[in-house]
Amino acid sequence: MGYRVPLLRGLKEPYMISHQLRKEERLSGLWKQILLVMLLSALVFGLSAYFGIGSEQTSKSLTDMSRSEYELYKLFFGGGQIVYGIIYAAMIIFVPSLLFWTLVDVEYKKLISIQLMVMLILLIEKAINIPLFLFLGLNSESSLFSFGVIAQAASFPDLLIYTFSAITLFKIWTFVLQYKYLKAVSERSPRFLIFLLIGTHLFFVIVSALLSSIQLEKLI
Repeated sequence: MGYRVPLLRGLKEPYMISHQLRKEERLSGLWKQILLVMLLSALVFGLSAYFGIGSEQTSKSLTDMSRSEYELYKLFFGGGQIVYGIIYAAMIIFVPSLLFWTLVDVEYKKLISIQLMVMLILLIEKAINIPLFLFLGLNSESSLFSFGVIAQAASFPDLLIYTFSAITLFKIWTFVLQYKYLKAVSERSPRFLIFLLIGTHLFFVIVSALLSSIQLEKLI
């Protein structure tokens, strides 16, 4: 029997779990954890879509739709968000793991376990943002946990607002968590790991900002 990484405990006790992960040669139950996290991601993204979060850009055109067109729009939007939730989880779990595997010389399965914990943090953030949107009307650019509020107050251009909005306290948490685990399981220097993580996170921030800046109604 291999070691089954306790993901939630890994968030609370990264020092202990990271050193345990370093010692273990075999991991068990990894694919079940991957499937569970992907299903959880689909659920959270689907719940967010159910409340209309993310459809603000097209809300102006909803008044021109018939009842049947509106129901069809909701169906496609909800289904699209569920699929996106699965794809997003796969990207977060596998892409950084592959990059780290080529540069850090750590077993790929261990890196996937680390990214599963990262994905849990991102899902916690998205789940918390749902009631903030419903009760306070705060979208991702105005989230209490992001630097987008500062960018809006400073009247930055839209692209910079989206960029700062992609930098949140939860993203910083994922950065710290990744650093602690990679430092424990790899032989690479702390400086190398920091630069590697900065580059990886900067790439995702830029991609997120560019995707957010695309006006959906211009693509339809």
